[in-house]
Amino acid sequence: MIPTIQIEEARFTEVAERAVEREIGDGMRLAQACVLEEILGAVFGSITLWYLVSSIASLS
Repeated sequence: MIPTIQIEEARFTEVAERAVEREIGDGMRLAQACVLEEILGAVFGSITLWYLVSSIASLS
């Protein structure tokens, strides 16, 4: 009786799928960072706009 050895070989499609999942994860982190920057910019812009409007209103 000849012993059989089972070897798990990674197919190219499996390797490609794992690489795509990692790229999606990196892209998702980048998108989240960009959203956070946009939110901070919107908050800063609204505070600045409120300050300008209130300053102009206090002059009249």
